[in-house]
Amino acid sequence: RIKVVHGCFLAISSHFPTAMEEVEEYEKGYGKGPYGTREVSLCSIRFNPTVSALAALCLWGFVAYAVLDENSSTVFSAWMSWVTDKFTWFYIISQDYWLLYLFPLVYYYGDMKLGKDDEEPEYGDLTYLAMVWCAGVAIGLIFYGASEPMIHAMNGKNRYNNDGYSNENQRAQYGLHITMFHWGFMAWIVYCLTAITMGFLAYRKGLPLCFRTTLAPVLGKATWGWLGDLLDIVTIVTIVAGLTTSLGIGAKQIVEGCRRLGFLPEKLDEDQLTQTACWIIGIITMCATASVVAGLDVGIKSVSYVAFMLGNFLILVVFCLDETWYILNVLVSSLGFHLQHIIEISFDTDAFAQLRPGNGQPNDGLGADPSWMNGWTIFYWGWWIAWAPFVGTFMARVSRGRTIKQVVLYTLTIPCGYAFLWFGTFGAAAIRMDRRATFLAEIGLKMHNNSNYFLHTSAGFRPNTAGNCYNVPATLPNVTDYAVNPYVTPVCNFAGADSNGFWFDLMNQYYGMGTFLTFVSIVTTVLYFVTSSDSGSLVVDLIAANGREAHVSQRVFWAVTEGAVAVATVASGGFDSLSGLQAVSIVMGLPFTFILMIMCTSLWRALKIEAGDMPNINRRTDWTLPLYGGIFDLPEVLLTCGRCPLPSRKSIIDFLGALVVPGYVLYQAMTGLSKHQQEPLTFWARAILGAVTQFLFMGFIGFQTASATYWWMVDQDVVGHGLWAFAWICYISMAGFLAFGRHQIRRAYSIEGSGMEDFWSSLLLYPQALAQMVSQIASDPIARAKAVEDSAFDGL
Repeated sequence: RIKVVHGCFLAISSHFPTAMEEVEEYEKGYGKGPYGTREVSLCSIRFNPTVSALAALCLWGFVAYAVLDENSSTVFSAWMSWVTDKFTWFYIISQDYWLLYLFPLVYYYGDMKLGKDDEEPEYGDLTYLAMVWCAGVAIGLIFYGASEPMIHAMNGKNRYNNDGYSNENQRAQYGLHITMFHWGFMAWIVYCLTAITMGFLAYRKGLPLCFRTTLAPVLGKATWGWLGDLLDIVTIVTIVAGLTTSLGIGAKQIVEGCRRLGFLPEKLDEDQLTQTACWIIGIITMCATASVVAGLDVGIKSVSYVAFMLGNFLILVVFCLDETWYILNVLVSSLGFHLQHIIEISFDTDAFAQLRPGNGQPNDGLGADPSWMNGWTIFYWGWWIAWAPFVGTFMARVSRGRTIKQVVLYTLTIPCGYAFLWFGTFGAAAIRMDRRATFLAEIGLKMHNNSNYFLHTSAGFRPNTAGNCYNVPATLPNVTDYAVNPYVTPVCNFAGADSNGFWFDLMNQYYGMGTFLTFVSIVTTVLYFVTSSDSGSLVVDLIAANGREAHVSQRVFWAVTEGAVAVATVASGGFDSLSGLQAVSIVMGLPFTFILMIMCTSLWRALKIEAGDMPNINRRTDWTLPLYGGIFDLPEVLLTCGRCPLPSRKSIIDFLGALVVPGYVLYQAMTGLSKHQQEPLTFWARAILGAVTQFLFMGFIGFQTASATYWWMVDQDVVGHGLWAFAWICYISMAGFLAFGRHQIRRAYSIEGSGMEDFWSSLLLYPQALAQMVSQIASDPIARAKAVEDSAFDGL
């Protein structure tokens, strides 16, 4: 058997090895940590120095920029707008793809465990569900529970409430439908897939519980090198940015609730509100730190369980004390409506509505506002994706011993059903309360010529931006069929400017128990707050410690860092800086979307190997030069101080040559392949293929240069400004020819893969793809009993 080495990465030929020659499927790196990751040990503290140091540097550098630059929020918002404007289609289709991906995943591999076959689940079903639920939704339940259905039904023009013909009942149904779409299946898919991938590779294959592990079946040995370090750094920064935003949102609502209960002064200026929020973040961070120190079994488990139970208490109170039969009617009709329209809304991108004035915007004034999709659906999708490494890692940690089918059930169907009950119950109650308040304002005007005749005045605090509240009379003369429960009072109108306080208005109407229910809501928010913070700290600890349980001091460091970043951001720039962090988190969701698409291929490949549907590394042919090898080994050589061998000179020369003359290198590769084929391409066919490829490459360079020149010389002919389109036509066409060549070589050598992989490799890394092709033809193909077949299903 021949082993061909290019730099750090080893490829094994398809000769069947003897027992003494067998090689592990996932090769190790050159560090001292698990699977060769980088690791430093200080007494009993072990951590990845590159990941920990650079992640901390990025976080504090970001905070410094947010503090020192007054325009930072504007810059961050501009980034978010660019991402949502240009990649709405990608966010939407990726979510749909992941949903479809789950069906064959469960059908073929649903019984495979995230652990050894004889392992049992570490946590009981109820505790497991509580931890998964609290980590995945947390503070947003109360912040958006009553207000989001109202916003979609009444405020902010969307494609439903501004269609020009829907009545009030239809708009209410649409509001619940959109809310359930945002918090339902699509919200949990990304968590579910991440948890399955990490849990399978960590607990069944023994790889470290880091996010980098999700790409190990694709990246191979590079997973434990600088590419994996970069992925973990981005993961930690994204997690902390997302958690910091949640801390700010939670602190804002807690401040609002405490003011209504009289725990805080009513009159607080902006500086005092900011200081109060900082104190709340600091206090809750201390609680979260204590929970993290106590560990998963004692701290996080207990807090999650209590928060989950309190949430159940609130939903049962509203279900019982409100109009129970009405809520049941709303739940049933909303379920049917949602299922009927879920395909439609899942693929809707607001393509026409997003056009700006003069750029194709509709002229009738109807339909969605151009910014609605960005501010809601794409915000949520980016938010969920940005949280995927946090929630997915945590869910993988608590899912050990469960089958893939069970993980899908508990992390997709049951949480989605619970979210449906939550938003259906509170949304229905909120809609009814707002309508009752509007009725009392109108009947007061009609009967007493005073819309404020039933106006409720309270000694408690309510901001000026809140909607009016009205006392509910037991009887109304001359009003037919007036039959109400006078103990559900006062009822309040919804006001978009006070959306974060509308929850407390809803709680305040039930049988005089407003103070008690508001207090329970605040406690629940705090516990969800703590659960999110300590769960996030646990995940960051795992990543920074290469997937192992971190030392107590490391847990404290990352928990305090999260709180410190939030406090520093709020103290320096108020909630505008938090909006900036939120924007950055959404922007970070874009690269993670690409990563998660690759992760799906990675998981499928790992499951195929485990099930025996794909040969293992000892019985298959891989590329002798991986896409991540060759010239990309040079950073690893430096980081390992030479423990990683230098890449071969030929691989670097081939890369540089392909960078400039891809057509000639393609001709070389196809000529070398012809020596191993019974019916090769003719000389002229190879020459034409190489010449056309080089011509297209030169066309790409020429058109791009000309277009840039015309853009700088604005007085020139406007036609020249559009030459960039021809440049990209040339480049994509060139990638197609390169993909054809790569496909031919891969088929000849029976290398696992698909036509889509050939195309994307050629499109994104054409010099390395060509160097890979030239390297491969230097060896003879190995005859196999069955050639690798490409199919759309394998493309999964």
